[in-house]
Amino acid sequence: MNRGQSLGGGARGFIPLKGKDVGVESPTYRGIISEVEVGRAFSPTKSKIAFTLAEVLITLGIIGVVAAMTMPTLVGKYQEKVTISKLKKMNTVLNQAFQMAVKDHGTPDLWGYSSSVLGDNPTDEEKEQAAKGKNIVIDKFAPYLKTVSICYQGTECRNTSKYIRTRYSLDGTEFSRWGHPAIILADGAIIQDFYMSSPSCTVSAGDSRQYRSVCGEIFVDINGVAPPNATGKDVFWFRITKYGVYPGGDGDDTLRSFDDYCNITKPNNLNGYGCAAWVIYNENMDYLKCTDLSWNGKLKCSR
Repeated sequence: MNRGQSLGGGARGFIPLKGKDVGVESPTYRGIISEVEVGRAFSPTKSKIAFTLAEVLITLGIIGVVAAMTMPTLVGKYQEKVTISKLKKMNTVLNQAFQMAVKDHGTPDLWGYSSSVLGDNPTDEEKEQAAKGKNIVIDKFAPYLKTVSICYQGTECRNTSKYIRTRYSLDGTEFSRWGHPAIILADGAIIQDFYMSSPSCTVSAGDSRQYRSVCGEIFVDINGVAPPNATGKDVFWFRITKYGVYPGGDGDDTLRSFDDYCNITKPNNLNGYGCAAWVIYNENMDYLKCTDLSWNGKLKCSR
């Protein structure tokens, strides 16, 4: 047998072993069993699966609708967490400053301020003494705070855009034009008003030791002059007592209770005064969503 015969009829007559594994990957070895399938497997124009433009647009539209429905909720939850964090920090900052002031100057009943409470027809002297009283309290707190600027009672800064704004209650009732006295902190928050009702710290607002020794009150606007400037939303009310600074509306406060002063169904210009303690201690602002919350009962809205 010659070489040509050993190759099955010569090189030009060589016939591959169809459908056999000959050590190379062939269409037959990959499961292709017909010439038509061989052509399709190696065709450069093999069809591919794809979405039509209409299908893509419909999908994008659905995604947009879902995003529009869920984003406000997500943003609201995030903003609530930010508010809670800022208010808890402010509570700590205020009480640290208070304790340092007491260490250096004694309790507030020793600070020598005059009452901020004025009668129906106060004299100029009474107004001046009331203003000085507020400024004395500012000077007791300010050295222990990271301040950017201070606007004292009776000074021209009260009319500048850094301080002046309209404040609203929790339910949206317009309260007043609001601006001074105030301390602007490095983080942008504003401590404001410093209304001192009792130089002897003997006003009673409850049965606990601190609430039998109330000296005055302050407000904290956690985001400065930015809106909404509403009590219970970004503005929060605190009591200054002989023993510390306490957020308004806790379970011991009988004059500005949570039930009556943090309730969106009870419109009045003081609505929101009783919200600060709830935010700090319960770490939620669910009073904006439901009206059946209480210190001795339900602490969150039903989910």
